[in-house]
Amino acid sequence: MDQHTLAILIPLLPLAGAVLVGLIGLPLLRSRSHWLVITPVAAALVLAWKLYQDVAATTTLACVAGKRMMFDSFRVYDWLLAESNTWLNVTFRVDPLTCIMLLAVLSVSLLVVIYSVGYMRDHHGHAERGYERFFACLGIFVFSMCTLVLAGNFLVLYAGWELVGLSSYLLIGFYYERPAAAAAAKKAFIVNRIGDFGFGLGILLIYFTFGTLEYSKVFQMIHAGATVGGGALEPARITTIALLLFCGAIGKSAQLPLHVWLPDAMEGPTPVSALIHAATMVTAGVYMVARCHVIFAASEYAMWIVATLGAATAFFAATIALTQFDMKRILAYSTLSQLGYMFLGLGVGAFDSAIFHLFTHAYFKALLFLGAGSVMHAMAGTIDIRRFGGLKRAMPITHGTFLIGGLALAGFPLLSGFWSKDEIIHAALESRMPWLAWVALLTAWLTAFYTFRMIFLAFYGKVKLPQGVEHAHESGAWMSAPLVLLSVGAIFAGYFGVAFHSGGAFGIFEPHGKLHELLGVLFAKPEKAVHGGLLGGHMLMYVSSAIAILGIFTAYFFYRRRPTIPMALALATGPVYRLLYNKYYVDEIYDLVFVRPLRKLGEICYDLDRYFINGILWIITLIPKSIGFGLRRWQQGAIQGYALGMVVGLLVVLWWMLVAA
Repeated sequence: MDQHTLAILIPLLPLAGAVLVGLIGLPLLRSRSHWLVITPVAAALVLAWKLYQDVAATTTLACVAGKRMMFDSFRVYDWLLAESNTWLNVTFRVDPLTCIMLLAVLSVSLLVVIYSVGYMRDHHGHAERGYERFFACLGIFVFSMCTLVLAGNFLVLYAGWELVGLSSYLLIGFYYERPAAAAAAKKAFIVNRIGDFGFGLGILLIYFTFGTLEYSKVFQMIHAGATVGGGALEPARITTIALLLFCGAIGKSAQLPLHVWLPDAMEGPTPVSALIHAATMVTAGVYMVARCHVIFAASEYAMWIVATLGAATAFFAATIALTQFDMKRILAYSTLSQLGYMFLGLGVGAFDSAIFHLFTHAYFKALLFLGAGSVMHAMAGTIDIRRFGGLKRAMPITHGTFLIGGLALAGFPLLSGFWSKDEIIHAALESRMPWLAWVALLTAWLTAFYTFRMIFLAFYGKVKLPQGVEHAHESGAWMSAPLVLLSVGAIFAGYFGVAFHSGGAFGIFEPHGKLHELLGVLFAKPEKAVHGGLLGGHMLMYVSSAIAILGIFTAYFFYRRRPTIPMALALATGPVYRLLYNKYYVDEIYDLVFVRPLRKLGEICYDLDRYFINGILWIITLIPKSIGFGLRRWQQGAIQGYALGMVVGLLVVLWWMLVAA
């Protein structure tokens, strides 16, 4: 099977599964309809691995300016919809970046779909209402994300981009009977539309500037510094394009100030949270910026905006996570923070490191969300870590895998997060904005602290169960098996991304950071110092490892040895604690500044339409109504009256004819 066919089948298989669930799932398969999604997603993953191997054997990579990526690619599918409108070409682009993303998206999606089989059933094993609809939406979601990743031009990218938003709306609002779930779905959809408006304008500006939407042609013209008319490409124009495209990334990847939809998306089923937060929807913005790295790298100002906003979001979200008690919301703010890390890497030119962190983050964050779902399943829907504890013995698989995910998220040495996160810090130190690296290091300590705060409260200490739960129990095989497999990814995904004596995963990731330093120490290899000064040589590796361990130890001391300290700190720092607990009051500010005024404006418009516009229409129709009311008196329903009227009318007509004659 050639690469053209592979690339076409990968997105079509999940779509076919979703369609089959809709056609035969409910009437025939019912509670077994999950097989119609599991099978095609697994097949798509196999094809993606085959495509990865083919591309690894044939593709060539040109590294330009250190970490900047330039991929050779080819057109897999080109369908000309109209001869006069060549911008409507449907093209797929396959290169190392595509393959890495497909592997991350499909592997995590497959495990989430498998996990959903157990999660979407009650304690008696019966499928929940809407079981078939849920799996059909999962299939559509995977199809949408694969389309986005495989897109070869901005038109197909935009189509996949919007389909991801639509399918996420359906999944977040799966429990549409609940007002909170319906409101969260609507909020996610509306907030994303704000960013997507700028994204669409950016694509239009690309077409007006370069006369094409094809990636390869646009990137070539940017390298040449030319526009469609042969004129010189102005720096202001390319900066505007980059910032407009970044608007879409801000919305889709939930960066400041459009981050507010992501924590509320927890109202959807937990597998949806894992799918959205791990390797699919929220990483679409990171992928888009990496894919369009030629555009962003051409504008120093745009790169500064991306890096600064990423660092600000990383620190902002980490501070909020310190005070939350809902496990899924803690992980949601953790996702915001890690996405900030990725944009920080993109902004300092470490596009490869950002994709590397995206890849490793997919596994340990999916593991943590699914682990939280396992706890929630055992606790009868309770997810507040103040209401339960001591689950370590009752849920050994969930505890062990969750601990691995937490260590990876904290950047514990030799786990996947250890390799990828510090690649970004290395790049930040080498950039013109080294202060961003210090923000990232502080955020790393906060990450380790709030992650193990959650772990110590939920799994350690005395056994405590919420009201109505008699005993905790481990999840079934459908849920436990994906946790174990994801924990393997949380440990070893970092070794896939970087390889010694090579360009990493067939060159997409440049091995310029901590792995080379560590291997140089272990195998006595001479290693050139990456940095000078305080964090030169291997020092950054030791410092970042110490920061992760210090964060874990601090959480242990606060919540296991001296549990009164957190309460004392909360009381001593009352205003600061309330500020963090209430998420900096961003939702309240948006409600006051935007929601209420717009709602009031809507009420004014409604009243204007109801009273003023309708009043004018009533006045206009008053004349014919009055005439009709007057003429109605002549219509009494008496036949003799009608006959008399006819006779009189006939006489009048005859008289007029005689007089006129």
